[in-house]
Amino acid sequence: MGVPEEIRKVERPCNSVVVDSGSTGIYRYAVIKRIGCKVVNGMNQPVSGGTIGHIINGKFVELDKNRIQNRRIEYKDFADVKLIHNLSSSLLDEALDVYEARDAITIYTIALLKVIYPRIPFDRIASKYNLNWISELFPGLSLSKNTLSKFVQDLGKSYALVSTFMRNRVSKITKDHHIAIDGTLKTDNSEVNTLSNYSHKSRIKGTKDISILFAYDVDTKEPICSKVYSGNIIDSRSYEDFLKEYDVKQGILMGDKGFPKKQAEAIYKENPNLCWLNPIKRSDKRIKTHSMYKYTGMIDDKDKDLLYKKERTSKYYLYSFYDRKRAAKEEADYFKHNKGKEYNIEDRNQKNERFGTVVFESNLDEDPKLIYKLYEERWLIEECFRYYKHALDLTDTRVHSNYSVIGQEFINFFASTMTMRLVNKFDETGLSKNMSYRDIMSELASAKKARTSADGEWLFVRMTKHAEVTLQTLDLLPKPEPEPTRKKGRPFKIVDSNAPIEPKRKRGRPKKEVDPNVIVEPKRKRGRPKKEVDPNVIVGPKRKRGRP
Repeated sequence: MGVPEEIRKVERPCNSVVVDSGSTGIYRYAVIKRIGCKVVNGMNQPVSGGTIGHIINGKFVELDKNRIQNRRIEYKDFADVKLIHNLSSSLLDEALDVYEARDAITIYTIALLKVIYPRIPFDRIASKYNLNWISELFPGLSLSKNTLSKFVQDLGKSYALVSTFMRNRVSKITKDHHIAIDGTLKTDNSEVNTLSNYSHKSRIKGTKDISILFAYDVDTKEPICSKVYSGNIIDSRSYEDFLKEYDVKQGILMGDKGFPKKQAEAIYKENPNLCWLNPIKRSDKRIKTHSMYKYTGMIDDKDKDLLYKKERTSKYYLYSFYDRKRAAKEEADYFKHNKGKEYNIEDRNQKNERFGTVVFESNLDEDPKLIYKLYEERWLIEECFRYYKHALDLTDTRVHSNYSVIGQEFINFFASTMTMRLVNKFDETGLSKNMSYRDIMSELASAKKARTSADGEWLFVRMTKHAEVTLQTLDLLPKPEPEPTRKKGRPFKIVDSNAPIEPKRKRGRPKKEVDPNVIVEPKRKRGRPKKEVDPNVIVGPKRKRGRP
């Protein structure tokens, strides 16, 4: 069947022809471009090119013009990725020193998306990447589920690069930096990898764990390095290996009772610039030997009641402290847990002496007040673990092989470092005083950029006033210029020196001029005028008030 005349007469580009495709849809009448001609049997035959459009509703419509499926995404999350990139771009520079550029950017991008979208699975990372401003910063990354799974596994296989990256970070530690070392357990019930094992804590729950050891810089308030161990390896076994592999040679290491100094004795001897500060158990015999509970001084602190003793031994120093408030709490806990049990006076006397105490061994010869301050700052690594597990929602693994676990935890290290830099920024600007971490991230997520024309510039989408102030506080939006403050008091009047000076008017209302020829009537007295009484009229008594 031929093309109807009314279709052929529709205005369309020159050198084109309308053909009937035979379909019954809106694309039935296709417009094909003529691109030339060829000679066949001595006659010129036209040569057709591709389809350039269709005749739809009596009008020529260009092919794929503004087709939604083929358009770019023009509405993207902006503020959260911009802030993280501003704070953490140095991490990308560190990765570029070790990894090929595309691999380094892929690691950085996945970690950044994990911070913005906690607990995001691999099959949604590509979608979030396209909807986020990071696709404008680093376009063209392949982040499909299969690609990411292979990439994370290959990341773990290249273990030497992971160690090199961590050693590079450790090498920046200076002698006066305070490094807290601690580990955390993470659920991993995989039957495939050998890192998944029952820890001393998880055996009761019936789940398997992996162990992750962290070194945390108390001065910069961010992780320095981390390493994955099997869940059944105790901290003291991994301590020496951790320090040796990452070549920790400087700084002041602050461990807990799970990281005894004797486990890394050789490393400390080889590195004289490596100092250590470890708490010892309350049952340690050295406490009684050196009478560490017989305090010799009081620390001058307006917030705490602290007693201390410092004792030098042949190889190191011992520091003991007594906190009165902590002792009261521990004593209250003792009574709470021993109610209904038989009273043991020996146990009571022994524990009463230990309530509120902590004893350290260290090769530092310092003021006891500084030693106690270092001990108090060690809790920051617990804060890091809290954000690692709850803000990032990294409480368990969802990969199986050893290589995938190592690769994923390497990316998680990037994510936890980015998170701590965010937390430090929120604290620095004072936002964390009135808003939680999630509240601030929620406001950042509401700040998006969009294109209002096909090739126009990206503009901020209108947001709430509170979110706008938050972005200004974080330097993501320019702050409004402050209005000039007016000086106190009445502003000075500008006086023309050539103008005649008028005499000042006397204070008060001016007197009214009185005409002496006008007769002035006397003023009427205030109040209602008295009624004239006729003396000839007999006035009866007044009626009493009320109903007769």
